[in-house]
Amino acid sequence: MRGLAARYAAFDMMEAVRALSALLLLGMAAIVFPQSLRAATFSGGYDGIGDAAGMSLTLSQIERRVVGSLSLQGGAVYTLNGEREDARSGTAQGALGARGGQRDAFFHIEERPLGLQFLFIPATAEGEPDLGRASEYSFLKRGVRPTITEETNPRYKVAPEEPVDILAFIDGFRGWSPGDTTRLYAGLPERQRALILLYDHATAELMWRICEAAPEEGSIAARRLADMQERQQTDCEPYLRVVERAKKGGLFSEFLRRSQFQLELIRATVLCDRGETGAARCADVSALGSPLILRWRRADAIMRELAGADVEPDVHENEREPEAAAEREAGETSPVPAAEVETVPQVAPGARVPLPRPDGGEEAVSDFGPDALPLAAETVEHHRLPLARP
Repeated sequence: MRGLAARYAAFDMMEAVRALSALLLLGMAAIVFPQSLRAATFSGGYDGIGDAAGMSLTLSQIERRVVGSLSLQGGAVYTLNGEREDARSGTAQGALGARGGQRDAFFHIEERPLGLQFLFIPATAEGEPDLGRASEYSFLKRGVRPTITEETNPRYKVAPEEPVDILAFIDGFRGWSPGDTTRLYAGLPERQRALILLYDHATAELMWRICEAAPEEGSIAARRLADMQERQQTDCEPYLRVVERAKKGGLFSEFLRRSQFQLELIRATVLCDRGETGAARCADVSALGSPLILRWRRADAIMRELAGADVEPDVHENEREPEAAAEREAGETSPVPAAEVETVPQVAPGARVPLPRPDGGEEAVSDFGPDALPLAAETVEHHRLPLARP
């Protein structure tokens, strides 16, 4: 009897467990399935991105019905009236009612993970959808920020936090961000910075990257940039403009090659100075580097040559005034035969008089004029490079 009672008790307990499990499953289904049906609701505000930047969209969904308003970039506003194809679909479509005299249109929207895709379909004269003139726009739901992936981030290498040696700087600065390049350049000893500035193409590349960083005014990096600008007689704004033109000129890769060649000469010079290279090798380095240092050119002149002959140099007003004054004075005086005229430079009181140079140019700082068309000459087949050792 005791065994039969225990058997029936166990059977009742199993039935109770089965019944409780069924009730739990039904409860979970009642909670999950309605939520999944409502998960794709379009209700909310959306901001346009990409081609739709400046546009906004507001939607409200009640069951299958979708209403709202669309504001275009030019200020036109449309009222939106449509419905979803079914309760579980991620799409909706309907009509756009115009405000302010615009012609009515149609729309089709599709759900996206972070917002929706909106198809704006103009209406024909007969009031039918004109799919041939349809425009597609992307909208991001307000309050949702997309995750920035590695592909959308600039792929800069991680730069050291502590100051680096000049050899490490030469090896790494092309892979660092402009900010890191500026910071680590400013941390170089003065003698090492001065060595880099002796080479024109290397300086032109470095100035381009530092100008892009726009160091904070008053910082050490800003003072280092100011020293470079004073030597180059130009500012970052006009220089970056001519750099952008130079990138489109077709010879920018040649500029980077010549800059790399000069950087390698800087590396070899440092190793010679440290006694880590043989005397014969150091003699070769000196023979290659000396002509380049003597023929130093301003960075903006190098970039203008890369950009093409149609790019005019940026001349400040205070540089034009002495020339204009000289022309006015010459016009007011009586004409004199050209052979008897002695050219006298018009210099403002207290201004420093530049030393005369044989070539009469303003871009070279040595007593040797720059090569004629140095980049164009290298494009000629079998032409000897001016960088070759004499």
